[in-house]
Amino acid sequence: MRFISSMTWVKKGVSKTPIRIKIDENEMKQLFSEMGPNEEESEAESGSENEIKNDGDISTHEDKNNESGNETDNIDKKYNLDNYDNEDDELKLEQLNSLACFPTNVDDAFLTKKDDGEDSDEEDIEIKPNDNLLVCGTVDDDDSSLNIFVYNEEEGDFYIHHDLLLSSVPVCVEWLDFDPTDTDSAVNYLAIGTMNPWIEIWDLDLMDSLEPEFTLGSTKKIKKKKMKAELGKKPKIAGHTDAVLDLSYNYLNRNILASASADKTIVLWNLEEMKQATKIKNHKDRVQAVEFHPVEAFTLLSGSCDSTVALYDCRNPKTNKKIWKLESDIERVMWNKLEPNYFLVTSDF
Repeated sequence: MRFISSMTWVKKGVSKTPIRIKIDENEMKQLFSEMGPNEEESEAESGSENEIKNDGDISTHEDKNNESGNETDNIDKKYNLDNYDNEDDELKLEQLNSLACFPTNVDDAFLTKKDDGEDSDEEDIEIKPNDNLLVCGTVDDDDSSLNIFVYNEEEGDFYIHHDLLLSSVPVCVEWLDFDPTDTDSAVNYLAIGTMNPWIEIWDLDLMDSLEPEFTLGSTKKIKKKKMKAELGKKPKIAGHTDAVLDLSYNYLNRNILASASADKTIVLWNLEEMKQATKIKNHKDRVQAVEFHPVEAFTLLSGSCDSTVALYDCRNPKTNKKIWKLESDIERVMWNKLEPNYFLVTSDF
């Protein structure tokens, strides 16, 4: 089954013509070594075990093999497959006399375009200043990827520019332009929330990249047995412990990213330090939606499967908050940018 799990726009003028990453032999060996044992070796081991188990059953299949062999012989005789390669259909060299070959297109007098194709790859991946980018998280059976589309309204173009392979289903995506290594530079990053408890940040200006630029949260899966301390209390864990369901970037405070999770919490991330700044524990069920206010930098909105919508002042979210109770699970929350004092809510009702 193939479907789009998430998507977002990248505005005009932000994206540059991406750089294609080339991986040398040593880097490939390192990547394969980090992946663990070879699947082919494990398959070969399992295959040898099956051969040992099936040694006693070989005799039972001999008669069937003889029957299939007779059928093959009949097909060979019927279609004269034994003489198939002896047919006289060879291409004679005299037929190539009218063809002319030139070492380069420049030497061919009949070509009006003298381009040898050296710059064709650069032209194919070029992103123009009036191009929009549409980023879609795609799931195709067991494979997950990020497809980057180019949309140009003036020229009527809409096509996949390049894609990135992901390790898990992209549940939510959010564009951001903050680089923790250089706060003054303008970058083209995409934060991705997956079924894993961490957030991956990818560079959209790189092609054929195999890993994210940064990761927020612990990439180690936490077992339930280790979640309890000696006195029965849960230890303090930075980041989330379950799938990341939604993301919201603070365009007014560019170093802040909010994430909502199935672990019933909201985390505010300090991108400058690449660590958790605040964790909000207000909802009683998984938090499915979160969004910063378009005008007020410290105002955050969230929606949960406990049928509540919450409004926070991020400077003190424990006390400065307002909650609305609805009739069903909240699927999405969104501020009305034309009337910033209002917000929209979608539910499964």
